[in-house]
Formats: sequence, C-alpha cells, structure tokens
Amino acid sequence: MPSASIIFATSGRPAPLKDTLASLALTEVPPGWSVEVILVENVAQSGAEALLRTFPRGQFSAVKYFFEPARGKSRALNLALTHATGEVLLFSDDDVRFPADWIGRMGEPILAGRADGVAGGVRLAPHLLRPWMQRRHRAWLASTADYISPDNPSEMCGANMAVSRRALDQAGGFDPELGPGITGGGEESLLSWQMKKAGLKLVALPAVEVEHHFSADRLQYRFWVKAATGKGEADAYQLHHWFHEGISLPRLRRLFLGAKLALRRLLTARPRPEDEGIALWELSYIEEFSKYDRYLRERSRPRLYSPNDLRKLNPSRPSSAV
Repeated sequence: MPSASIIFATSGRPAPLKDTLASLALTEVPPGWSVEVILVENVAQSGAEALLRTFPRGQFSAVKYFFEPARGKSRALNLALTHATGEVLLFSDDDVRFPADWIGRMGEPILAGRADGVAGGVRLAPHLLRPWMQRRHRAWLASTADYISPDNPSEMCGANMAVSRRALDQAGGFDPELGPGITGGGEESLLSWQMKKAGLKLVALPAVEVEHHFSADRLQYRFWVKAATGKGEADAYQLHHWFHEGISLPRLRRLFLGAKLALRRLLTARPRPEDEGIALWELSYIEEFSKYDRYLRERSRPRLYSPNDLRKLNPSRPSSAV
C-alpha cells in the first residue's frame, strides 16, 4: 500500500494555520493510499494542538501533533521525521492553499521510481501581489516560477515539496543551523544539494501549485531588511561548511559595503519601517553585508560537512515529543 506523511511546522500563527488545515481537509487521498498528517509546533504553544483536534480525520490514517521547544523550523521538521511512517514525505507551510489532487500528483513520481525529490509550484495569492514587485521580490516570497527551473531544478521550495524517505535517511534530515527561526531559510536548498550530490533525482512539477497566503506584514520594509539579513547568514554558512569556499578580505569588504550602504541610504529617501517594498540595491547590500559579517564568525569553526560525505559531521539530535 502506498504511504505518505504530510509534514508541517508552525510557530505562533494559529489564524493562517486554521485556513491551511481547512484547505488540506479538502484534498483527495488517492484510493489505496495510507496518508498521515504530522504537525509540529515550534518554540511556544499557541493553540495548534487544539486546532488539530478539530481537523476532520476522515480519509487520513492518522493525525499527529508534537511540540519542539528548541527554536528553528529545521528542528521541528526533524522531530516530525522521527515519527513519520510514509515512504513519501510531503512538506508544506502553515499559510498555503492546496489543489484537490495535491497528494497524489506530488507523490506519484516518487512511488513510480522517476524521482527522489519533487519541486512543486508555489504562486503568490493574488491579493498579495504588488506593482512594485520584481522577480527577486517574488522569489523571496517563494514564487517558484521566479527561481526554480521547470526542466532541471537545482533546489526545492519547502512550501511545496515531496521527498522519498530513502533520500532523507541518506542526508540525515534538515540542518538545524539553517531555516526560519535561525537564519531565515536555506534548509531546503541544502537538502536539495545533498540529494543531487548523492546522485538522487529531482524533478519539477510547476503545474502542481499551492497558493501562498503569507501575512501582508512581510511586504513591509522592516521585514525585507530582516529577510536579507537572514539570507546573508545562510549564504555564509553554506559557503563555508557545504561548498568549502572562502571570501577574501572579508573585514575590508564588510567595511566598504557598510560605508557604501550608509552613504546611499543618506542620499536616498529611506522607507519607513511599515512602508511596503524595498529597492533591490538595498536588498543586495544588506544580504552581502550580512554574509561577510557571518562569514567572519563561521570561518573560525571546523567545517561541518566533509567534501566526500552528505551527512553533517556532528548532527544535532532531535528533541523528544511532548
């Protein structure tokens, strides 16, 4: 019997989670499949367990709740993996809407042996699109049409991806030093690179789209600054530990870019924290400055991945369920 586990992590967002669970309840479980739902709440308990108790179990074989007190989406996902029984692992976020046939279409390439990982599509909810958005803005909000190749994907998006159990076992799970709550992202990118290094196959299914209903607060300038800082931190970590690459003269580069950023901000009208949008030049400067700053700390650490192995050299152990 084909089996799948649907895995979510959530942290302090009961309102979007409620709508996401309502959408999931309307999806179709393919005939003959056994499909479980696993929800892990991260950092603080804010009603997710109570919401899950109202979820209509119906066609699903099991509905499971766990709590991970240690901060980080990757830790929450790793906890879920210790309890997942499916041969197909379906991942999404707590603020999306699903097509009715999402489960079967995302899982089928893995069950048929044509793929080890599936990069599904993510589109932005229409009411959250803005005229000022450019490709990079949309990509940072998880619009997969703006950064994932439909023919040869180099990575997957955590809002809509499927991975075989075998692939996750080879990689050893998600790196707890990456991801929302820690760096702001990067955990699914590293997993994708690990899979490709192992010779596993990724395929893209851009037509199997979920719709991303993120909070409109994420369009505000202050959130773009936070996102760029987190992206730079993830870049530096991946550069040093996974790619085994360095940055020449990082202190000088950080000093020069910091001065350049300050001068350009002085000469340009700067948005208020609650204003929507950010100029692409500022997004890039903040990301690069953050990368140099984090790299200065990371370069003194021993590399956590061997050039000849996929798994982290000193992986963190997942916390126990509550």
